[in-house]
Formats: sequence, structure tokens, C-alpha cells
Amino acid sequence: MKKIGVGLIIFFVLFLASCQKEIDWGFGGGGNTASKLLVKIKSQTGTDTTQLDYYYDASKRMIREKTTGMSGATSLDNDLIIKRNSSGIITTSVQKAAALIAAGIDSIETRYNYDAATSKYTSSVFQLAVPGLTVIDSAVYSYDAGGRIASDAHYLKVSGLPIPLPPFLVLKNYYKYSASGSDMDSVKQDAASTPGGPLSPVSSQAYNFDTKTSPLIILNEAVLLTRTGLYNANNATKSTVANTITPANDFTMDYTYKYNTAGKPDSSSGTRTPGGAITASKYYYQ
Repeated sequence: MKKIGVGLIIFFVLFLASCQKEIDWGFGGGGNTASKLLVKIKSQTGTDTTQLDYYYDASKRMIREKTTGMSGATSLDNDLIIKRNSSGIITTSVQKAAALIAAGIDSIETRYNYDAATSKYTSSVFQLAVPGLTVIDSAVYSYDAGGRIASDAHYLKVSGLPIPLPPFLVLKNYYKYSASGSDMDSVKQDAASTPGGPLSPVSSQAYNFDTKTSPLIILNEAVLLTRTGLYNANNATKSTVANTITPANDFTMDYTYKYNTAGKPDSSSGTRTPGGAITASKYYYQ
């Protein structure tokens, strides 16, 4: 049972990390005018290419993010559909990904709970079925005094084991913001190594920013959708990633930008250390 529990936790942590890949690449956005929306980012690292496409409703709220690309022989294809009610509140999201399909999972639907009295998302739930097991993840959101999501605690309930497990805390993300609250300065993850065991640090990311404006800003929704790079009002100039479990995987990314006449990124270049890999990105707007 311990082996199964650890495997599920590792899968869960890696899944969340893969959802946030654009943060490491410094994806933000730009526009030729302040009113134009980011619709596409094309990136290349060596021979690997990636494209992000963004879609919006009539009120210019994000309703879809589609990723296509390859990293070596691995497909990065991912499609995130965001469903909103008439007030613009996110009710559900549906994610389809090549990595999920390879694992025998067609898609993952997440349901979001919203408290209209406080104007805050309180929790989210998704169910993941794997051969012989059903895993339900419930995330509970906590807020700071400024109304920003300060943490989310993830509880897993696993069905199908010889000995049923009650819901247990498996992962907690902590979000820290700049003094002005306009940028997310760091994200830290703690996880359990055994079902119901204590949490301990597994990874962290810290960021530095320029003073230019990013056009795609979705604030707390960025945390809900595990797209925390889209919270920020400014553009990341440096990302420092620390892997507590495997420190040899630590790295930094340094970014430089070319800006358009609206003072927003038109293109960017990110250099990874160690290794020296360079990621060049181009931003498109309508």
C-alpha cells in the first residue's frame, strides 16, 4: 500500500508541475495596443518547438489555452477548456493532454466552487481513474488580507485499495506576492511521501520582474488553473527553480525582452543555467 501511495503522490506532483511549464519559459504576453489580446506564443529551444494559443469570450475572458509541440520525442500537446457562467465565474475546466492519453486517461474535468457572498473561489475537485483505482483530488483555497490566494491544500481520496484510505493531505502550495500585490514573487510546494504522512518541501520557484505590463492578467484565476505565470502584472526577468528532492535538477532562467510601442513584450529570449539552452519566443496579438 505504501508503494501505491508514493506512486500516486509522485504522479500528482509531476502532473501539476507539467501544467505550469509555461512559467519556466517566462510566458507572459504583449500587444501592439493596450486593447489587443494575446492570442499566440511561438517558442523554440534548439529543435524543439511549442505553440500556445489563447481564446476568449465576448467579454475578453480567457476560455481556452491550447498547447502544441514536442520536447525531444515527447508530445507536449495539451488542451484546457474553461467553462464560465453568465457572470464570468469559472465553473469547470476540462483538460486533454497527450501525456494523459498515453496513461489511458481521456480527460480530466475539474469543478470549482465559488462563494458569491465573499466573491472567492473556495475549493475545486477532480476525479482521476486509473486501472484498479479511483483518485479524487479536493483542493481548498486560503486567502491573504489582500484577497489573493495564499495557499491551496490538496486532499486525496483513493478507492480500490484492499484497505480503504480516508482523504489525506498530499500537497500544499504556498504563494507569496510583491509588496504591491501585482506580481507573484514565489511559489513553494510541500508534499507527503506516504499517505497521511507529514508534508515536507519538494520544490520552489522564485521570480524577478521588469516594470513593463503583461496583457494577459487573470489574477486568482491563474492559481485555480495552475497557470500562475498569468497572475502577474509584469514580465519575469528571472526564474529560480529549486528541486528539494533532487537538487541536481535545480536551474535558473534569465529572460530579456523586446517591447512593442505599448511597452509590452514583442519577443523574448530565455537562457537556462546550467546547460545554456536558449528559448526564443514570439508573441502575437489581435
